[in-house]
Amino acid sequence: MSTIPTLEEQIAMAGITYGRRHDISYRAGLVLQVLGAAVLAVLYPIESPFYTVGIMIFELGVLISAIYLLVWISWIKKIILGSVFAGIALQVAGMYVPEQYAGRIMIAGIGLVCVGAAGMVGKEAYCFGYREGWLLMQVGFPVMVLANLLAKENHIFNAIGFSAVFLLLLSLVGKKLKQKLLSPCSQNVCGLPSQKTKS
Repeated sequence: MSTIPTLEEQIAMAGITYGRRHDISYRAGLVLQVLGAAVLAVLYPIESPFYTVGIMIFELGVLISAIYLLVWISWIKKIILGSVFAGIALQVAGMYVPEQYAGRIMIAGIGLVCVGAAGMVGKEAYCFGYREGWLLMQVGFPVMVLANLLAKENHIFNAIGFSAVFLLLLSLVGKKLKQKLLSPCSQNVCGLPSQKTKS
C-alpha cells in the first residue's frame, strides 16, 4: 500500500487553496492554447490577416493556465506569471511606439508570453513525463521566438513551425485531459510540499 499522500492531502499540507475548479480552469487555459495554435497554424499559411486572432486566443489560454498553475515552489509560478504579464504589457506598449520599432517590441512581448507557456509545458513534462512538453520548452517555443526576433520573417519556416507547435500542444493537452482531476506527479517526482506551520 502506497504511503505517498494524495494530491488533495499534499495541497492541504502546503496550506494552498486549490480544488477541482482550479484544475478545470488550468486545463481550460490549455485548451485555449491549442485552439489559438490551431487558428494560427491554419490562417498564417494562407496569409489571412486574422491569424493574429490565434495569437490572442493562445495568449489568453496561457494567462488563464498561469493563474491557475499548481506548483510547490512559489517563485516558479511568480516567474511564469511575471513573464506572461510582462509580455502582454509589452505588446500593448508596442501599439504606441514608432512603427519601425513596433514589430520587434510586439514579437518580444509574444516571446515573453511564450516563456511562461514554456514553463508550464516544462512542468507537465517534468511531472508526468510528457515528451511533447520537453520539445516545446527546449525547441518549439525558443526557436520560433528567436527566429522571428533576430531574423527577417520567413513565411514557409513560420508556417511549418506554427503547425509543429500546434501538433505538439494538441498531443500534450490531449494526454492532460485524459488525466483525472488533481492527479499527482508520476512516481512522486515533484516531492512533497513543505508543511505550512501554524503560528
